[in-house]
Amino acid sequence: MGKLERYLQQQKISEEEAIIALNSRGAKPKDPVVLGLSNTHIKFGVISDTHIGHKCFVDALFEKAAKHFKKEGVEFVAHPGDHLEGMSGRPGHVYELNLIGFAQQVDRAVELYSSIGKPIYGIDGNHDGWYYKKNDNGTVVGEVLEQRVKGYKHLGQMEGVIQLGQNAKMLLYHGGDGSAYATSYKLQKLVESFDGGDKPNIVLSGHYHKSMYAFIRNVHAFEAGTLCSQTEWMRGKKLQAHMGYWIIDAFLDKRGINRIKTEFVPHYAGGSV
Repeated sequence: MGKLERYLQQQKISEEEAIIALNSRGAKPKDPVVLGLSNTHIKFGVISDTHIGHKCFVDALFEKAAKHFKKEGVEFVAHPGDHLEGMSGRPGHVYELNLIGFAQQVDRAVELYSSIGKPIYGIDGNHDGWYYKKNDNGTVVGEVLEQRVKGYKHLGQMEGVIQLGQNAKMLLYHGGDGSAYATSYKLQKLVESFDGGDKPNIVLSGHYHKSMYAFIRNVHAFEAGTLCSQTEWMRGKKLQAHMGYWIIDAFLDKRGINRIKTEFVPHYAGGSV
């Protein structure tokens, strides 16, 4: 057995994961995806923080969202991060999973995302990033999804931009810090961090498992919610999980976003989907 084989065995890295990591382009800035330059109306769906692989991911809610998106005729679906639960290595985390390891988690994500039947634009969140950073494996979840799911486009890690129209852009953002006591605080501070001349028209924020809409500094700002029910870790931190998904209608003009219609479809733990 050579040095490389011994190292992979010691780090518990499978041959498949090693090949994916070696083929990965790594964390490079992505050019914005340009959509609908002549459109005056765009309808799209939003799902976030699916955490596929965790026992609390609600498959039935994902399936409901996919059917609802098709019924509503959305043009695409946006996902601001944490596609997979990942393997954090923290004590006891493995017992929270029903899919162990990268291969099982990404295979299920490919199956689910392929069922949506619409273009999906997503970024990697911090849980996806564990496959990139842990043991320096270098696996970029979004790049694998882009290779295996027809219509999936990887926009970057933690941030990505979609150009909705000639003068309208949408930022997908995934935080890396903890939640605040007030639901609106993190979203407010995020929008305040944007440079005046380079603000997005819409921002979709993942990571915090909260749902809200606010109009701040002329930015339509959304906390994107989650498809993962309350976990023991979040309850231990006294954090809520706002389960559900969004359908958003954006009306465009030469100034950017003329008006916007929002619908959040909630799900309540213990209730039927």
